Amino acid sequence: MKGTLRQRGPSSWEIQVFLGRDSNGKRIRKTETVRGKKSVAERRLREILTDMDKGITPTKTRYKLGEWLDKWLEEKITPNCKSKTVDRYEGIIRLHIKPTLGHIELSKLSPLDVQNLETRLLLGGPKEPMEPKGVEAVHNVMSGAMKYALRLEQITRNPVALVSPPTVPKTEAYSPELSQVRNLLSLAESNGHPLWACIYLIAYTGMRRGEALALTWKHVDFDKMRISIAQSLVVAAGGVLEETPKTENGIRTVDLDQQTAEVLKTHRDNQRILATELGINPPEKLFPRHDLSGWTHPNTIWYAVRSLSKQAGCPGVTSRSLRHFHASMLLQAGQNPAVVAQRIGHSSPKITMEVYAHALPGWQEDAAEAFAEAMKPAA
Repeated sequence: MKGTLRQRGPSSWEIQVFLGRDSNGKRIRKTETVRGKKSVAERRLREILTDMDKGITPTKTRYKLGEWLDKWLEEKITPNCKSKTVDRYEGIIRLHIKPTLGHIELSKLSPLDVQNLETRLLLGGPKEPMEPKGVEAVHNVMSGAMKYALRLEQITRNPVALVSPPTVPKTEAYSPELSQVRNLLSLAESNGHPLWACIYLIAYTGMRRGEALALTWKHVDFDKMRISIAQSLVVAAGGVLEETPKTENGIRTVDLDQQTAEVLKTHRDNQRILATELGINPPEKLFPRHDLSGWTHPNTIWYAVRSLSKQAGCPGVTSRSLRHFHASMLLQAGQNPAVVAQRIGHSSPKITMEVYAHALPGWQEDAAEAFAEAMKPAA
């Protein structure tokens, strides 16, 4: 007999299972106390024995889902992911999963529990309905935690894998018109905006705002006309952090045109003049705070572009859409998608084409005409 059951009190039962022997020949047992009716204890014993028949060794810890999510976040996500990702996952767990499902025992979480939560989030319940993309994020967090539990033999199946996440409609990346970007840049320059050079650099290179703000002058090579991107500023719970870019392809070299190089040289000269006036050494950072100390908060550039876009009569333009503008302009000019992907730091040209396919409405027509021309017989 692999397992035994004995009563310890009026509503208390002790389960004991034999797990084999250690290196000294001593018997290894697992003991677990179950409270409730005898039928509840018998069911738990059958669960343990069934797991053992499948080769899954029972553990002494019976996690609640909320406890397991915390463990997964601490052991799997925090050591391997960026701070921003950790913060986002923690928020999803705390706000959307724990309040409804956190009390459920990990091994007893069912596909129906998962489905009911996702449906409730979509419909809103006591709160505002969540967008499908947000519910998909909740689904992915739970799925990742369950995969980890499955790998560590805490559960015998992943209940989240049996639930289909909501369909997320594809949205096109908003890219402003050429005239809008010209007006915005012209206004920033004429106003002498302190972040004018940074905004210009984003528009002319497609950098992410965090990548631009993390640059130091040692990353700029005016002789070879290029900038090396190796860091990015991110906003996390601990404040503004300097991290490596979100993907390996984010670490890259971006070539500069002559005009952009001149803008940066002028910006550097102005920094040196200001540093002299303040009685300090010239800053190492390209875009420090107005007093030339410390990093500029990434949100600062977002607010600056939003304010300028309203003044320029093109509300809706953001630092992110300036990045989209750069990529769209390159593709419309006939640049190879692989080159564009490398320039803006996408992990693959496929992602670039998925994001910016809407910017190339004439490519199909051009391809059809090119094929027809090639098929014509030689004169």
